[in-house]
Amino acid sequence: MFKFSMQTALDVRGKQEKVQMKEMALALAAQQEIESQIEAVDLEVQGSNQQMNQQKHQGAFTIDQFRFLDHFKQKKRLERGRFVAQHKEAVVQTETKRLALVEASKKRKTLEILRDRELTRFQAKTAKWEREFVDEVASNQFSQKQR
Repeated sequence: MFKFSMQTALDVRGKQEKVQMKEMALALAAQQEIESQIEAVDLEVQGSNQQMNQQKHQGAFTIDQFRFLDHFKQKKRLERGRFVAQHKEAVVQTETKRLALVEASKKRKTLEILRDRELTRFQAKTAKWEREFVDEVASNQFSQKQR
């Protein structure tokens, strides 16, 4: 029966790859959450602009509303800037996690290649041993028939 000599190391590397995959998924989820927050801020600003345009068109727009809108937009620009900075950090983090995952995958695949080669050698040895055994049995039967 075939038993890979480095099976424990292969199992460990497989688990490490799964951990890296989970970490990358978490980093990607955080990045996407920040992207959705940026989009929400953009939608809020767009909505307020549309509301302002409607009120302007109706002639019901006052200076106080303009000041309030200006303050609101300024606040949203700062909030968006903070989200953009967080997004840049999240992109770097995601890329770092992706590279770690790629490295873990390479290490696991390296051991899988070694396992496959070892299995091939084992199968070749087993096949050779079986052929030798069958040949010996056949020659013994032939010898017994000759007697």
